[in-house]
Amino acid sequence: MALFPILGRRSYEVVVAATKTMGIGKDGKLPWRLPSDLKFFKNLTMTTSDPAKKNAVIMGRKTWESIPLQHRPLPGRLNVILTRSESFHTGTMEKNVLIAGSMISALKLLASSPYRLSIENVFVIGGGQILRESLNARECDAIHLTEIETDIDCDTFIPAIDVTQFQPWCSSLPIVENGIRYCFTTYVRVRDSTAEAPAISKG
Repeated sequence: MALFPILGRRSYEVVVAATKTMGIGKDGKLPWRLPSDLKFFKNLTMTTSDPAKKNAVIMGRKTWESIPLQHRPLPGRLNVILTRSESFHTGTMEKNVLIAGSMISALKLLASSPYRLSIENVFVIGGGQILRESLNARECDAIHLTEIETDIDCDTFIPAIDVTQFQPWCSSLPIVENGIRYCFTTYVRVRDSTAEAPAISKG
């Protein structure tokens, strides 16, 4: 995705798996285990057209802490953690980790040097509060939604995609794993017909 600064901010793409009622979690965890979804997520968020660049993933503190220690920071990507806690520590000396106090400050940081040139795509990956804030925001250029068709009990939800602002761009054939049927659909922001269409990230 081409990332155009909005008032000095980077634009981004959202990556999320959700049920038909836009449920995304249960008891602070994912209520499903979908290996193909994890592979899709990894390929999408790691792939760049320029091998000299990398992508960034933005997440809340709880999402960071939910990642097993041996898998964080997510390798090959700049991990940006949103937290207002002054006492928060990532527990790692990795250089691929940044801390920001808000979504706005994170997007401004990524629009500044050196990240403006070294980061190709920015992905917002969770959790619930971050997604509720970012899903239909004007800086969001695309939404990569794993659409879970099977009914699953959730206690964390995000808003529905605003169909006046986003339209389906492409969708995969249905997949069934561990008794759960789902597919991958990418939605892109509706733009003026005279404007240049954005380039969508490909995983």
